[in-house]
Amino acid sequence: MALVPSDPKARNRFLIGLLPLLLLVAYWNFVHAKDKERIAAAEQRLETLETKNAAARAIAARGGPELEKKLAIYEQHMTRLEELIPSREEVPELLHAMELRARESGVELALLKPEAQTQVDYYTKQVYAMSVIGAYHDVGRFLTAVGSLPRIVTPVELELKPRNETDKLGRMKLDAQFKIQTYILPAPAPVERRTDAST
Repeated sequence: MALVPSDPKARNRFLIGLLPLLLLVAYWNFVHAKDKERIAAAEQRLETLETKNAAARAIAARGGPELEKKLAIYEQHMTRLEELIPSREEVPELLHAMELRARESGVELALLKPEAQTQVDYYTKQVYAMSVIGAYHDVGRFLTAVGSLPRIVTPVELELKPRNETDKLGRMKLDAQFKIQTYILPAPAPVERRTDAST
């Protein structure tokens, strides 16, 4: 029994019927085989990720309460640090507090001038040029009071110059010129409002 018919018409019909089968086999071998490789690679990756997730869940289950305690402590520290850095609206209050410390320390506030602002990732550094006039120990008390404010305020670049005058107690007055640095929280980024296209 012959596989291919001997009659030319029957042979042509047989070959025309065989052609779609050959095309299907070619598609399966060449196109679908690549998909099978990708599927196998994806399944392997899925197994790896599931193994890693199971290991992470086991670690989290063992250290869960401990990690939560550490996270709570970290959040408390961050809250306290944010309290040390004033927002932009609090800067006038901070400057007023420095003016009060000057009066309490017995020094005269001669200059308070804002200078450069430097934008950093998480805060803005604001620098003020300052000058106070007073006796040596009074200037020291003032600088200590400024450094002890509830916000981060740092006196830097101190320069003391004697003056040709004395205070009520006969102590020589000094002109203390310095800069103070404070850090300001940046303004929050504006929230983008999405408009729904369907409404």
